[in-house]
Amino acid sequence: MGRAKVSQAERNKKIIIVTFLVIPVIHLLIFSYIPIVTNVLWSFTNYKGVGTPKFIGLKNYQRIFTESQYIRTFKNCIWYMIVAVPQLVFAFALAVVVNGKFRGLNLFKSILIIPYLLNGVIVSTIFIIFFNNSGTLNSLLSLIGIEGPKWLQQLNLVNPSIASISIWRYYGMNFIMFFGGLQTIPTELYEAAAIDGATKWQEIKYISIPSIKNVLFINILLSISGSIQVYEIPYIMMNGSNGTVTPVIQIQQSAFSDDRLGFAAALSIVVFIVVVIAVCLQNIVTKRGEE
Repeated sequence: MGRAKVSQAERNKKIIIVTFLVIPVIHLLIFSYIPIVTNVLWSFTNYKGVGTPKFIGLKNYQRIFTESQYIRTFKNCIWYMIVAVPQLVFAFALAVVVNGKFRGLNLFKSILIIPYLLNGVIVSTIFIIFFNNSGTLNSLLSLIGIEGPKWLQQLNLVNPSIASISIWRYYGMNFIMFFGGLQTIPTELYEAAAIDGATKWQEIKYISIPSIKNVLFINILLSISGSIQVYEIPYIMMNGSNGTVTPVIQIQQSAFSDDRLGFAAALSIVVFIVVVIAVCLQNIVTKRGEE
């Protein structure tokens, strides 16, 4: 009798578990796995959104890696990778400076994170005014006798100008991650280094950086995966014009403006692979840090 009750209880428990798992699994299948598989299949066709897709092999992928206009979209991402360097350096330096406890620290951290929380439309509007020919930046330059260029119209300036927005928008998030990492370092290490006569730079080089190297590497990987997925700021500010097209903007234009869903699918697969590689590396680093 007791065994029957235990068996029934276990059966009911399994039914409850399966019942609660059914909806998430169906959700994953419908909105994740099936679209991914469909996307892969479409990437080998000339599908235009209507009609029957025609298999064309690797022609879509060949176009992505051989035609200059599509290669340029990936080159534009390099600017976002480049600006990640001063972004991370500034965030780390700021975290080192304020590392510790002082009055108003939480307020200070909240202020720094505000740009990251702002909507992309708001950020774009702010910097359209900032980079305008008679906007904030050129007005400041005119005060010291410098005639500012047309930041959003000159081909050699528009991409680095838009990419530089990432420094302002994301350094707060990087600061929070670096600051959290620095807070885990025992103060005894710094005290011992100070007794031995170590300079501030030596403390940073031999204590701070090695102690948070996993956090640093994760931030680098996030910057890489983020740069390949850039969309809202260049799209809202320039609509991808004047040479500011990124891979995700190109996907949107190919799929919805040019009716080339097959090509858009191939391009999305390339972006997906790059992001997956970055995420896998991030997981590896995180697991090593936990060991």
